Amino acid sequence: MTSRERVHAVLNGDPVDRVPVIGGFITNPDWLAHSAGVDVAEFWSHAERYALEAYHNSGSDVIVQFVLPKRPEVTTGDGERLTNFSRKERDPRDEFPTVESVIEHVRGEPGPEERANAFDRQAFYDFYVEFMRDRGKTMEPIVWVPGHICGCPPFQHGYDYYGYDNYLTAMLEAPEAFRRYFDGWGEHVRLQNVEMVRATREHDLLPVVYCGQDICYGAGPICSPDLLERTYMPGLRRALKPLAEAEIEIVWHSDGYIMPIIESLLAAGVTGFQGLEEDHGMSVEELSGMTDRRGRPLVLWGSISVTSTLPFGTPDDVRADVRRCVEIAERTGMRLFLAPSSSVGPEVPVENIAAFFEYASG
Repeated sequence: MTSRERVHAVLNGDPVDRVPVIGGFITNPDWLAHSAGVDVAEFWSHAERYALEAYHNSGSDVIVQFVLPKRPEVTTGDGERLTNFSRKERDPRDEFPTVESVIEHVRGEPGPEERANAFDRQAFYDFYVEFMRDRGKTMEPIVWVPGHICGCPPFQHGYDYYGYDNYLTAMLEAPEAFRRYFDGWGEHVRLQNVEMVRATREHDLLPVVYCGQDICYGAGPICSPDLLERTYMPGLRRALKPLAEAEIEIVWHSDGYIMPIIESLLAAGVTGFQGLEEDHGMSVEELSGMTDRRGRPLVLWGSISVTSTLPFGTPDDVRADVRRCVEIAERTGMRLFLAPSSSVGPEVPVENIAAFFEYASG
């Protein structure tokens, strides 16, 4: 089977010769250089090109989002040890020192009508078609799935922009302002999604979007499910409606423990999940028994742990985890794509990353 045939078969619940393998989340320059057949210094001279070669050489069927490693000079590392994190460029407390300043700013953001009036449908359609066509051609025969271009209103942008404490406290103190704020973004994203549906139909694009927000951490949602329902979820349902009605797969990314809000996400039209941190209670076994709102098994992208198995296990441990996920999918009908649970950073041994791709795609 070709990668595209394999991907379509899994999405349709049809038999495949093997489970599709996802690339795009590897931010370990040593493995990318090794897989591309160059040294690390040469890799940095053309990082995107060599990363793409690495995924071609590794047997990847899909590239999702195509996250590249951060260059050594911009990470929070010590110069010798790289990380996945960039240095902080701004402190939100300088601009929004109080809860009141956040509420005032949110109240001044556009509502649904203003967002709709400002949206240029044709411009977004043209951008999306060109982006998918040009990027897709560079990746063939690997299938391209972009990340977070369209799909859902922003949530994590708020705590990045305003700061955690003031943002979350402001949401609690002025839920009506945040309801309007998220409804406004929900309308903007809904209009994007309408054009994405049109582009998918007219250009035979893969009927999948990858979206989602970091709403949860290891212990659950970073604010109560009730507050999310009063502020965020109505805008999310508004945004996802065109995708859900077109039966486009909606794979939701959220780090952490999302089970307290998973029914709300499924009701909004989400059909699958990525970022399955089993170390925090996100059981692949449990999710394999769940269905989307049309009664189909969920699409799951995972779930080889980036916090335990990959950084601290052996190649044999990695192979055993791949085998475990495949066996669950075979037993339950889960629509599985093999992938790490999140980005695979510089701390992960090269031999473990190699074992994942060799065993998963072999």
